[in-house]
Amino acid sequence: MNMKLFANQAFEDQSFLKPFFFFQTFSKIATLSQKSGVCFQWIPSHVGVFGNEEADVLAKEGSTLPSATSSELFTSEIYSIHKAIANSAWRNPPTHDWYTGNRPGLSLLSVGTRSAQTALARLRSGHFKSLKFIDKEKTFSSCPCSCPASPAHIIDCIGASATQLWSGEGKGLVELLERHGVMDLV
Repeated sequence: MNMKLFANQAFEDQSFLKPFFFFQTFSKIATLSQKSGVCFQWIPSHVGVFGNEEADVLAKEGSTLPSATSSELFTSEIYSIHKAIANSAWRNPPTHDWYTGNRPGLSLLSVGTRSAQTALARLRSGHFKSLKFIDKEKTFSSCPCSCPASPAHIIDCIGASATQLWSGEGKGLVELLERHGVMDLV
């Protein structure tokens, strides 16, 4: 009953056109719903308003007319077109060879033992067992050739290439790591 009176009063002074009216309305609904059930019922209050029937007839006639085709685009249409272009470009990965293996799930595609898959994943990410941070600086333990065992150095030291690392087939790279005795560093 209170809500009905509130709504009638709001329509009389046209305060429903103000944004604060909606905030007041929803806060009253929230308060009422805590005490009892709230049920919404739409009662058409425009019945008997002079000129309303004529507006309804014109609206129905206008809805049956074919829409004008125009080459002009609305802002929302331009936004949707650009968003679709951006999403399609983002979903299609680049074709450059240095991006070929840089994708989620590459380690899942690898064949071989679990230790080989782990070694490849660590080599690709650069998170070695031997990686330590000293004074916020990355430090690596020594390679058998007495150089720091960074990912780039290990790849160079065993005679491999970055394309081998990022290709789906890492079996040859794992064999090189084992042959050169650097599997424990990775």
